[in-house]
Amino acid sequence: MVLDQLARGLNKDLYETVVLFDTAQSSTIRKELVSSDIKTIELVKCRDLEHGKKKSKVTGKKSIATWLKSHFGQGICDIYIALKSTSFFFSREIPRIKLFLSIVRKNKIDIVHTHSDLCRGKPEIVAAKIAGIPCITHHHGYANYNLFDKLFAGLVHTNIYISKSVGEHYIVQGESRAKAKIIHNGVSLSDYTRAYDPLPVRKEFNCSPDQLLIGLVARLDWWKGHEFFIEALAEVETKFLNIKGLIIGGLAELNYDSSKRYLNRLHGMVKTLGLTEKIIFVDHRSDVPCLLVALDVVVHASSTPEPFGLTVIEGMAVAKPVVATAAGGVLDIIEDGVNGLLVPCKDSKAMAAAISKVLADRSAAQRMGLAARQRVIEKFTIQRQIADMQRLYDSVLGNN
Repeated sequence: MVLDQLARGLNKDLYETVVLFDTAQSSTIRKELVSSDIKTIELVKCRDLEHGKKKSKVTGKKSIATWLKSHFGQGICDIYIALKSTSFFFSREIPRIKLFLSIVRKNKIDIVHTHSDLCRGKPEIVAAKIAGIPCITHHHGYANYNLFDKLFAGLVHTNIYISKSVGEHYIVQGESRAKAKIIHNGVSLSDYTRAYDPLPVRKEFNCSPDQLLIGLVARLDWWKGHEFFIEALAEVETKFLNIKGLIIGGLAELNYDSSKRYLNRLHGMVKTLGLTEKIIFVDHRSDVPCLLVALDVVVHASSTPEPFGLTVIEGMAVAKPVVATAAGGVLDIIEDGVNGLLVPCKDSKAMAAAISKVLADRSAAQRMGLAARQRVIEKFTIQRQIADMQRLYDSVLGNN
């Protein structure tokens, strides 16, 4: 969504956006941009991911890297990984540099903004360097660099990080703090402040007006912490019998098979804990703001640090009290006890206590929700994100 909104939101009197797609992965954003008036270049024909036709073989063999680490130590393992990355670069990525360079020159590009890090963005970074124009990287996760990756750090003009946590992760690995720029993700506030009617949503999920509706919005991936959310609801249900939980999100497309197994395990947990009538699994939805408005509590349960936490600011934007795990980018967003409640990762009892606290004091919950919305208005709108990005472009190109 960031790419789509940035491409549309930049000042068109100053900037002309050219969006380059170089993967086969299909997406709504890709389809919308390709059919819009924004110039797009597709290097690879997009396709919808197909599931179930090809089964990946699972073997008990360890990877070469794992074997080397266990027999010769981490140092030898690191050298092997770097050599493998080097081989991939010369065999697969050098030809792409020529292609990117051609596109840069043909379209008279002034600045390259790659939505990846040094692991995946080498062809764009090198092409920009050869063309003599600045390159900006945009880090959305927590990749680990090998020795070969780190050689490219000096070719980058600026590194954008979506949170302080992401920034520290890469700076520790050798990226320059002087080149670091924190630009948080944002939401389009108008999508979350409309007068949505919660009653149709509650009716859809057979939720009576007096029931307390608790929701988790996250794709079904192992690190999103759904199991801790389920355990927490089992605990909350012993104090508040009139609760119902919604798990909103589809299977993770790029990890479809493991995501499917994860979903089956979650269904088993719900059955074992006697929550079949209390928890509803909802597939991917395009009307998330409307669903959030119908909730009494929004929960973020990731079991490992979240790079940012978009669902956290989505819940806050609709003025709902948010209970979130205290790690990663979430720490940039929530001030504990003021505009949300923070709990340790993988601690379902603490999560249950926080949810119960919100449900027990509705006046305090409302105040917290309003403070949460104000926090989003001040810090996490898409308009602010676009303005920050454009200021960075102006600075890089010397337009200030």
